[in-house]
Amino acid sequence: MTEGWLPIRYYRDFYDIPRAFVVEHVGQHVLFDCPFNDALDGYGDEYTIYRISDEMRERIDQVSWTNLGNQLQLLGVVPTTAVRFDATKRLEISAEVFERLKPLRTKD
Repeated sequence: MTEGWLPIRYYRDFYDIPRAFVVEHVGQHVLFDCPFNDALDGYGDEYTIYRISDEMRERIDQVSWTNLGNQLQLLGVVPTTAVRFDATKRLEISAEVFERLKPLRTKD
């Protein structure tokens, strides 16, 4: 079982919870992304999770996060309800969320 709390390095688009944020997990920086969905006229109910390359990590605070996932390695998805935040919902997440990560299959 994974234990502990992971500091949120950056976050953007806060609506009830951060809708895009970066944490470091086992030495890798990871983006959790739940963008606004025009068709739903709201936010979805899951985060798409991406690994951030070392090169991108150096400039993550300087680039637009719109469609950032297109430039990153896809890891999978988790329901937004699977992410346990600290009381402020801005500082940390529980590392246990990585146990619930559902890898997405890509076409070969």
